[in-house]
Amino acid sequence: MTIRRNNHRSLRSRGFRGSRGFTLIEVLLVLVILGMLATVAIVALSGTRETARIDATKLKINQLESALDLYNLALGSYPSDEQGLKALQTKPTFDDEKQGEKWRGPYLKSDPRDEWNHEFKYQKVEGSTEETGGKPFKLWSMGPDGQDGTEDDIKNWTDPNTK
Repeated sequence: MTIRRNNHRSLRSRGFRGSRGFTLIEVLLVLVILGMLATVAIVALSGTRETARIDATKLKINQLESALDLYNLALGSYPSDEQGLKALQTKPTFDDEKQGEKWRGPYLKSDPRDEWNHEFKYQKVEGSTEETGGKPFKLWSMGPDGQDGTEDDIKNWTDPNTK
């Protein structure tokens, strides 16, 4: 009697090894690539978001300029530094009662804040200057950093010191 050897090849030799799944290195490589792609996407989108906030703040400054111009048309002057932008929402106190009767506000529906939830800054300038673009006031946002007087401030005038 002869003993016959099993002629069936093992699973490894049939090529099943490669079709059973991915190796740990292959899975890790895919995760690293996905992580790098996610990082690039986040960096690209965060820059776009900041640019959109800056553009929205510039639009709000234009709206505030229009509200200030309406205030000026009704009262014949822009708000004082003490009255500030609050004079566009609530009727300020006037020394002359007739002047107070001219107030036709509110000129703004909501509290003026920039896209970083900071109050806008306002300063009345005596006379219009070339620096302020002919406007007798300066209006600005402290920008993303929330610090007044830094490079990221968003202003309605051109600073002669910057080019």
